[in-house]
Amino acid sequence: MNALPKIGLLGHGRFGAAFAALLGEHGYAWSAWDANAAVPAGHAAPDLDALVSASDLIVVCVPLDAFESVLRDLRPRLQAHHQVIDVCSVKEAPCLLMHDILGDAIGHAGSHPLFGPLSIARAEPLRTVVCASASHPGTAHLARQLFESIGSEVADQDPSSHDRSMALTHAMAFFIARGLVDLGVGNDLRWAPPSFAALAASIAAVRADAGHLFNAIQNQNPYAAATRQQFIETLTLIDRRLADAPASAGKLPDPGPAALAQTSPALLEAREHIDELDRELIALLRRRSELSTRAGAAKRATGAPVLDPGRESTLLAQRRDWAEHEGLPADGVADLFKQILTLSRRVQG
Repeated sequence: MNALPKIGLLGHGRFGAAFAALLGEHGYAWSAWDANAAVPAGHAAPDLDALVSASDLIVVCVPLDAFESVLRDLRPRLQAHHQVIDVCSVKEAPCLLMHDILGDAIGHAGSHPLFGPLSIARAEPLRTVVCASASHPGTAHLARQLFESIGSEVADQDPSSHDRSMALTHAMAFFIARGLVDLGVGNDLRWAPPSFAALAASIAAVRADAGHLFNAIQNQNPYAAATRQQFIETLTLIDRRLADAPASAGKLPDPGPAALAQTSPALLEAREHIDELDRELIALLRRRSELSTRAGAAKRATGAPVLDPGRESTLLAQRRDWAEHEGLPADGVADLFKQILTLSRRVQG
């Protein structure tokens, strides 16, 4: 982007605060106003009028049930040069409201950042869906540039396709996780099998949510209720098949068995798993590199040196202990982490 827009965050709740920190890390000037939440000194607008005056792009970070009233309050303050995007987790309703209230006069686009405070803190991959208004393709382009500039992948969808997709994925993941939490799944999942890892992440997200996100994606997505019902009916059919099948009948039909390798299927399977683990290792190294970049910025802010021999010595000793506990060669693991630390120093500058 040639000139970074001045960004005004209308709302500074959990997502707004995390998004603001991400914007700051990437050099954006931002200010925020929230009648119910504190904003850091130096970024706090005294009122909504001041926020609008200081901003080019207004990002509305409020729950959907407050979105219409906030947008109607915002509209008289906007001028032709302003552009507006939302970050709601559903898209049909907010996009329709922006079309009705902002119309052709004010550029607007819908967006759904598929990340939140927890995933930002853990440097997980960022992905965002952008829903363009036919009247304002330029605002959708600006939204795409904004999210790409902070390291997010961006996909374009129309609001209906987005909500249908989220009903099958986002809403279902939270629905299943909420059911497991209510069923009594505990906090300590160290002894859960690897197949449970993805569900464990959803359970953690449900536990971190105060209920607002769960209710929004279940009750405000127009397709979620029907999808939940279809899911329950499908589970009921599977349960009946299991109950009706004799114990010796074997497993349920494989939905799509891959053809076995003709030669050494065990070797093929091992190599496929190694490739999968290596992809996970690369992804983890990328996340570690992002966290190292943040650590470097924090060091510069406090005047601390990038190189911290004491910290590196302690880290290497700890990783050696971890390796021995897992039955791995401590020297080899220590050598690997020396290379990782070299990479960390490079990204910290």
